Amino acid sequence: MSNVSAELRRNPVSGTVVINATGREKSLEKLRRVNPRDWANFNQKIVSGEGCPFCVGHENMTPPEVKSYRAEGTTINSPGWTVRVVPNLGPALDQSFPGVMLEERAVGQFMVTEGFGYHYVVIETTKHVDHMADAAQGCVRDVVHMWRDMTNMVTGDRNVKYVAIFQNYGPQAGASQPHDHSQIIGLPVIPTRIRYQLRGAEAFFKENQACFYCGEIRDELRLTSRIVEVTQNFIAYCPYISKTPYQVIISPREHQSYFANISTHSAADRLTEFADLLQNVLKRIKITLNDPDYNLYVHTAPATQPEMLHYHWHVQIEPVTTAIMAGFEKGFGVYLNPRSPESSATDLRAAVIV
Repeated sequence: MSNVSAELRRNPVSGTVVINATGREKSLEKLRRVNPRDWANFNQKIVSGEGCPFCVGHENMTPPEVKSYRAEGTTINSPGWTVRVVPNLGPALDQSFPGVMLEERAVGQFMVTEGFGYHYVVIETTKHVDHMADAAQGCVRDVVHMWRDMTNMVTGDRNVKYVAIFQNYGPQAGASQPHDHSQIIGLPVIPTRIRYQLRGAEAFFKENQACFYCGEIRDELRLTSRIVEVTQNFIAYCPYISKTPYQVIISPREHQSYFANISTHSAADRLTEFADLLQNVLKRIKITLNDPDYNLYVHTAPATQPEMLHYHWHVQIEPVTTAIMAGFEKGFGVYLNPRSPESSATDLRAAVIV
């Protein structure tokens, strides 16, 4: 048995390498948010809510809504909604491209595709300053249901190969304003990280005749030390290969590769079960780390191949802490994690949620 107080862990699917330096582990107190959230460099009318385009009564400040859940009898682009989707005012991609099938083309040694795609904002709440962790019962379910509905809508265009769903909470996580919202981008290509995951998972499956993710979940359920919370059909855990402190993955316990296939049937409403677990995890993160900024994203199979034997959809949450990514992490893709996933999971489980 080695006496070295550090451990290199490698994920055979993604290739991610993490160093857990147990002899240099930081305490929870050193990783919690201390300073107030700083919106000083942002538009103060939006920050205050006075000029927030996402607030009720300001519907004319956004592009026309694409979809909404609203009270019966209310009209489009007016108050009465609970979740509302609008085009992003500064879209990453242009959806006005003519309706023809896109193909990558070579430019020298590189590949290029026209910048076509869809970019939407999901306004998750009518309250200007709110947190998904504190939302009323059913609100998180509505948001997750909208993610599912929008995925199905966007993939109606055959040029869309992948739907990226993500949420930036707080300025340090990249949010542009405090009103809770997530984003959905329909891409004509498969994102790099997902492509690497798919290749690694397929190679693992061919060699072992088994899904890597299903095996990971079985291991977590057997060992229990990294589990944050478990329900009948889902598991939340701090992964063995955690790039950052308090990174959490939420995944279905049974094999399912495509997020939008999550069941909403009344006899097996797994979407509601997932939404409730998601909210609980966010509560635990908020309590444990004093309401940190965070990034949340959904990793799912491509729209062009929704059911795969070797891939497993999951949601990943990465809180922003005082641990930073510097030259070693950015330049070489090796991550120094100052708090182990085992310690992080213990802290999160200890949070008392109501």
